[in-house]
Amino acid sequence: MKYIILIGLVALMLSCNQEEATKNEKGCSTLAVVRDLRGLDGCSFVFELADGKKLEPLLSHCVLPPIDSEPQKDPLSDFEFADGKQVRIGYEVLENQISICMAGTIVKISCIEEVAAPKD
Repeated sequence: MKYIILIGLVALMLSCNQEEATKNEKGCSTLAVVRDLRGLDGCSFVFELADGKKLEPLLSHCVLPPIDSEPQKDPLSDFEFADGKQVRIGYEVLENQISICMAGTIVKISCIEEVAAPKD
């Protein structure tokens, strides 16, 4: 019985760490650069992170609300994509999604803010 409780506590602690990481990604805390990959088959714009990792945003035209809340506007609906634009994003990794582009991880963008480019 003690082992079951111990395993449960460890699992709870690990899930809390995962939740905290997800919260950080959902707030506009991740710096990225917009990259235009439209020259590649099936690709559009992606977000490139500082470590070179690319995120393919899921572009939705219709967002269904959870049953107990109001519809959420897609943060990308008014965003003007341009190659090299610096942004700060929040995102959620979407598991079990595939894309034709296959350039990066598919994500749902929860927020986006333009960031002024550093002056040389």
